[in-house]
Amino acid sequence: MMTGCVEEYEAELPDNETHLLVVNGTICSNTFSLFHLTWSTSLNNKKTDYVNDYLQDTYSIVDPVLNARVTICGSDGSEYECTAYDSGIYGCYTPELNSNTSYYVTIRYDNDVYQSAPEKPIRTPELELEYFQKDSLSNIEVLLSTGEPDDPNQTTYYTWEYAETWEIRPTRTTSIYFDLATQSRQYLTPAQQYPDRGWKFGNNETILTESTAHYEGGKFTKYQLLNIPRDDERITWNYCNDVTQRAISKAEYEYNMACIQAGWDMGGLFSPQPSALPTNIRCTTSSKRAIGYVGCSQNVAYKRIYIDGTQISREQPEPGPYIKLPDCSEYDCYKMADRGLVLYIWDDGRMVQKPLVTYWAYPEDFDVRLRGATTIKPEYMPPFYE
Repeated sequence: MMTGCVEEYEAELPDNETHLLVVNGTICSNTFSLFHLTWSTSLNNKKTDYVNDYLQDTYSIVDPVLNARVTICGSDGSEYECTAYDSGIYGCYTPELNSNTSYYVTIRYDNDVYQSAPEKPIRTPELELEYFQKDSLSNIEVLLSTGEPDDPNQTTYYTWEYAETWEIRPTRTTSIYFDLATQSRQYLTPAQQYPDRGWKFGNNETILTESTAHYEGGKFTKYQLLNIPRDDERITWNYCNDVTQRAISKAEYEYNMACIQAGWDMGGLFSPQPSALPTNIRCTTSSKRAIGYVGCSQNVAYKRIYIDGTQISREQPEPGPYIKLPDCSEYDCYKMADRGLVLYIWDDGRMVQKPLVTYWAYPEDFDVRLRGATTIKPEYMPPFYE
């Protein structure tokens, strides 16, 4: 029954529903306004990376829009020309926006002109962050509370982005190594020592958006932004999260919700095609379509939270497998080191008629760089005066 229901489906889309302009960005006051311009691609337009014949990752191929002209315009006649950067990114510093002026983006490309719907800038209230762990076996929740909105009786819509940084440390340490040239145990010099810590980075990969329709007073109180498992390496030592909050219009909220549905249900029977997503961008010179939403913000709210792993209940990462050689020779050690394994225990009892016992493990246990970490400490991470 299961195999009999599988059938390949080829969607037939009209030409004007493919290769659409996709625009992501926000007009924002007193900061750099950035816009990412790409072309929509088919679901089959993906690239797969393999490492040693094993599947490593599959991702969509991004087709950036190059050589476009992007301008931020105001209904008061103001204009701000954007600079073109790599990978279809355009941006410029935007000064203080007038709350009574509507702003929009104009995109000129290949004899066509695209324009976003004019919007007045929306003020974003402040936010507060805290973390909470119910008990020693519970995950860690990152909670968010918003300040007073302009009108508590009106539904407020928000979107959030965050950037994470966390410290990792080796799961094994060693002060020795087996030298292949001399076939002997040697001590690591300070310059040869593995780093004692490293730092990794991450961003939210999904759209985070919500309305206060079901929240009292038009604001959020202890709203769960993140739920981090207690065995996650992110909260083992020092964790930092920089959260950006932006109040948005109802139309932009509906666009975000449609994107979430399209992303989560892509391939499902009732998932919308990309061109069916709501958008506030139109082509003024032809019947070509565009996808995306350009919002307008008077400001963004920003907050940073730290979590000290030693102050919460968490499970530390376990080291990987090891190999014990209970009765070995220097030649046995040579073979282990030649395979790339790391020596971390050398128990030589041969002077008293006992065997040489050695322990070996894989480099990832000792070198945080092999786990994707950098050894350059961000200045905003503790310890702050190191």
